[in-house]
Amino acid sequence: MSSAGTSELRAGGHFSVRGFAAVLKPDPFDGKNFLIWKAKMELWLTAMSCYHVSEGKPANLPPKDEAKFKADDNLFRGKELWDALVGKFGVTDAGSELYLMEQLYDYKMVENRSVVEQAHEIQALAKELELFPCVLPDKFVAGGIIAKLPLSWKDFATSLKHKRHEFNVEELIGTLDVEERAIAKDNGKSVETSTANVV
Repeated sequence: MSSAGTSELRAGGHFSVRGFAAVLKPDPFDGKNFLIWKAKMELWLTAMSCYHVSEGKPANLPPKDEAKFKADDNLFRGKELWDALVGKFGVTDAGSELYLMEQLYDYKMVENRSVVEQAHEIQALAKELELFPCVLPDKFVAGGIIAKLPLSWKDFATSLKHKRHEFNVEELIGTLDVEERAIAKDNGKSVETSTANVV
């Protein structure tokens, strides 16, 4: 947060709406990560009380509200420009969404790497999809991780499927970590895995 934004935010020792909106204002769009920029822009425009113009001018707008709508539309920079950005870059991001989905579906765990690290990679792909938004249920992601376990984990995967307990991703990764360490200990090896959750 810039010092100017902070001072405006705490004008007179109190938080001001104007200062809050100034801090929220995103940088100009640079052609990358459109959905993230769009979400920030929508938040800023809502704080500025002018996001409603994205829906277009109401058919029966009272004359007394004409000037306010025009001022809000000027701040918003016009519905046509907004629609053009969504039309151009929203499609690009849709392609990215499909690419991420393909990566998630095609992900194959291998024998010579830590299953915990690989489970974190699957979790990270699922988290990236949430930006589009394409939120996958936690138990669906956990089930996908179990289904993608390497062949040497087949018996363990089967035992997990027979349990009546529903796993979430964090619990499942913790269970895999315990099992992986037990296997390494039985084989006289040490395993170094990162158990930090990917956010």
